[in-house]
Amino acid sequence: MKLGKYILGLAVVAAGLTSCDTDNVGAIYDHPAMPNISFTSKTINQETEDEAITIPVTITRTYSTEAYSTTVTATTSSENIKLQSNTVNFAAGEETATIYVIAENLDWGDKRSLTITLNDADVASASPFDSPIHEVVVNVNKPKLLPAGTCTITDYTWYSEPMVAENVPIINVEGTNKYRIISPLYYLYNGYEEDIDMSNFQFNLLSNGAVTVDDGTPLNYWGYYAYFSSDYSGYCFVSNNGNAYDVNFLLLNGSDLYTGGRFIFVWDKPAE
Repeated sequence: MKLGKYILGLAVVAAGLTSCDTDNVGAIYDHPAMPNISFTSKTINQETEDEAITIPVTITRTYSTEAYSTTVTATTSSENIKLQSNTVNFAAGEETATIYVIAENLDWGDKRSLTITLNDADVASASPFDSPIHEVVVNVNKPKLLPAGTCTITDYTWYSEPMVAENVPIINVEGTNKYRIISPLYYLYNGYEEDIDMSNFQFNLLSNGAVTVDDGTPLNYWGYYAYFSSDYSGYCFVSNNGNAYDVNFLLLNGSDLYTGGRFIFVWDKPAE
């Protein structure tokens, strides 16, 4: 294994929050007799690449601590998206309740939506001073994955001698600047190592041809994770010369960071 020097450890700093007492100024208007029911947002947008997804929808209430049950209605022009249940149950003392939207049998390129509406009694009882939200639209998108050429990868991270893999596929998430190298460690180390990480390597292609990588740990070199962080931009960056991209990153093992993470990919982009 080729591993650079140990440079630092990660620390988690816990910060305490302080609070102050305030005088009880009392109510400035009479609360409604029924709970003030509201959604927490007007729109929920969810993207997935799975065949099915369950999406939580939060409903809040004020002016009540008693147990309370109510219902909502759902309408949709899309197939295979529905409420798990239209019953909303607030336990005694709880200010929030959760219902669930289920989207199933999703295919690439599917866009589905469901509109959920509070019932008339809850709408009528709500205080307008609190700007309650009576309706929420839940949108589910499963984007298409489009072929975006191939690349040759030269990895300098794991062995003392670089490993090379050719014709590694690259895909694009339709409608975005997000691209993925498909299972690069598998193409590089199949036949040489066991238990190879099959993860894709995602990057963002900018309008000037440069590439960036989001913070995170996209690849697992057998317990040493490729670590990207804007806090360590001197170690975590991508430079390029035309379609040759030099990807540099730290390696995270436990709470320790090491230098030595690097691969270059030469992108054979499809003709436009």
